Amino acid sequence: MELVENPYFSDFTKKTLAQFGWVAGDPLPAALSDLLLRIKETLPPSKKTDVLVDADLMPAEKVEEVKNLLSAAKNYAANQQIAEEAARKTAGFDDSARQIYEQLLRDGKDSAAGPQIVDDRNAIVAEPAPANPAPTPVEAPTPVVVDTPPAELTPEPINVLPFCPRCGWDMRQKFEVQPTERDKEDFLATLLGGTRFKKKYELFGGKIVVTFRALLADENKLIYRQLVVDQQENRVATEAEWFVQMMDYRLACTLEDIKNKDGKVIAIVPELKEMPFTQNPDKPLETALVKQLEFISTQILAQEVTRRLVATHLRQFQRLTEALEAMALEPSFWNGIE
Repeated sequence: MELVENPYFSDFTKKTLAQFGWVAGDPLPAALSDLLLRIKETLPPSKKTDVLVDADLMPAEKVEEVKNLLSAAKNYAANQQIAEEAARKTAGFDDSARQIYEQLLRDGKDSAAGPQIVDDRNAIVAEPAPANPAPTPVEAPTPVVVDTPPAELTPEPINVLPFCPRCGWDMRQKFEVQPTERDKEDFLATLLGGTRFKKKYELFGGKIVVTFRALLADENKLIYRQLVVDQQENRVATEAEWFVQMMDYRLACTLEDIKNKDGKVIAIVPELKEMPFTQNPDKPLETALVKQLEFISTQILAQEVTRRLVATHLRQFQRLTEALEAMALEPSFWNGIE
């Protein structure tokens, strides 16, 4: 059975699934969406607008079919978790030991303690004591010498960089972006009007306001083409440099303008297609992105602190755009802005 990895559950989805006994935290089978859509096509119109299918209008056997699929997904996820735990706990053991431990986990999954593995292969088995043991001679007590235990050897920590080297974003922090109703309205308006989705972010307590614009499809394509050129020209040597360069190119295309709190323009960034650029015949794949990024780096965001703050908000804008694109597939996305 295939499960949906890291699914997004909107209120619309939660209410739909709750009709069939689903609770938060339960897995979601990949086949459920097709099943519900097939069932919806056979149902009469419903007055409910906050669910995909109205369970009250469904035949009993269809309701049971959905419940069985959710139950099977829950059991499958539990068995997968047991198998992963058994594989982790029995690393280095043969298959028979792993299978026995996995079965013990299944049998005792309701137990708080659960089974424990005890490796007694090197244990010393004591010989049985004789029936009439000889008296043990009394010896003078031996002075007790307390040795200082040697310091425990601890592995050297792995130096995992927790922050983005360019924008300073804490990589350990989850991106939890909740689009507002205004974000939904603006996003819909740009889709219908064929324009870019834009959003403003305040810096330095509102003294500075930056505006970001969504990438065009052609700009996104050119970014990856330019990264190939950069690799061929040895401008990027590592995976980390490749990622930083990609974020820089996205910043060069996404940043629209910077204004003060009164609306006075501090800087305006032209679109990539407006950047003056002469193609080098020896480099037919070269794009205007190099000139665009140079303009950003020297004329607008020359200070590292300003660049880092703007790049941090860029990542939030990108996450917001991704969330809106994903939520646009939900019927509840449109219900809230009719």
